[in-house]
Amino acid sequence: MDITIIGTGYVGLVTGACLAETGNNVTCIDVDSDRVNKLLSGSIPFYEPGLEAIVERNLASKRLVFTDSYEDISQTNIFFICVGTPDKGDGSPDLKNLHAVMDSLASNINGKSFIFTKSTVPLGTNKMIQSFFDDRLGKGIVYVSSNPEFLKEGSAVSDFQKPDRIILGSSNEEARKLATDIYAPFNWSKNRTMHMSIESAELTKYASNSFLATKISFMNEMALVCENSGANIHEVRLGLGSDPRIGDSFLYAGLGYGGSCFPKDVNALIDMQKAFNLEPGIIERTKQVNDRQVRFFFEKIMSILGTNLEGKRIAIWGLSFKPNSDDVRESVALKLISLLAPEVNSLNLYDPIANLHAKESLSDTSNLKFYDEKYAAIEGADALVICTEWKEFWDLDVLKLDLMHNKLVFDGRNILDKSKMKDLGVEYYGIGT
Repeated sequence: MDITIIGTGYVGLVTGACLAETGNNVTCIDVDSDRVNKLLSGSIPFYEPGLEAIVERNLASKRLVFTDSYEDISQTNIFFICVGTPDKGDGSPDLKNLHAVMDSLASNINGKSFIFTKSTVPLGTNKMIQSFFDDRLGKGIVYVSSNPEFLKEGSAVSDFQKPDRIILGSSNEEARKLATDIYAPFNWSKNRTMHMSIESAELTKYASNSFLATKISFMNEMALVCENSGANIHEVRLGLGSDPRIGDSFLYAGLGYGGSCFPKDVNALIDMQKAFNLEPGIIERTKQVNDRQVRFFFEKIMSILGTNLEGKRIAIWGLSFKPNSDDVRESVALKLISLLAPEVNSLNLYDPIANLHAKESLSDTSNLKFYDEKYAAIEGADALVICTEWKEFWDLDVLKLDLMHNKLVFDGRNILDKSKMKDLGVEYYGIGT
């Protein structure tokens, strides 16, 4: 099939590359000419395991093409919209990129076409898109379906190729059949496609991310109870997660959630509830708990180190919002750094791959030093703070802690064994342990 992907961010590039990998001829459009030129040379603009090899392979076979011109898609009638819908700042999604795509497509579509919206959009957006094309081109020309993505940064390629579900919201039988054919290579062992109404598909994406965020905030709230009662959040997690009705995923206490999806989608769902004049409830509380978690950990660090930290040097391990990603958007590590930086002499920062993006985001903060090796970052430090659960942080070489002024570790992801650290002479503080 000839397929056009609009947008080459995480969702668009992964979608385009994986669809090309199954034999489709895929054209990816992005209005950023510089990004397009880099992609044409095989340069991936972000870190995602396994993606670069797929892009290079399909560029070489000419099944994958990148362009910044909508004129190059005149022979295509299948479109996937994968542009960003960031938070405006008031909780509502900014749809300006989507509207720009709609205008460009309306001027370049030739004949009967099918649009699948992968961008995360509020309830009613796909029907708005349908009405737009009906008004511009006439009814029966364009058919719009909701096809939300469920890709996790760091495992996006695997998530696309081995999905746990494929959601399609459409009332058009031809669009349903087309989507079934497109996704057939990913359904060969088990049909994971779920057909539903457009509104249900739109809400499923928000509900899924908000529910996972709620599990995280719930465990962080339980961790505070543990801190004040002598209970251990690790033991509580094991007891809680053994119940099959609850499950054991997303039950880890820590610094809270971040990234480009959870905060935005939680805010958007709260905004939708307000638009429907619904009383605030669990989702609002989820956000509140998450927003306070970094402040709680900052205050814990301050209480241990003392209020006068002007001469102190603190090492931070982990800057990306999650492991296996260089994405620092809404990173809780960066939020903690913004609280600590004014209080200390300097912060020594290390991340396996996110240093560059973190440096750009923290350019207004002067007392930061970035390191390419984690133990170099702790030399002369008064404390070490772990903010991202990269695998290389799980096995701490305690002998290397002699490089520090004090063997003091604040574990913001609870990845180290408290009793083991204590036996090795390390002063250790986790969350809820």
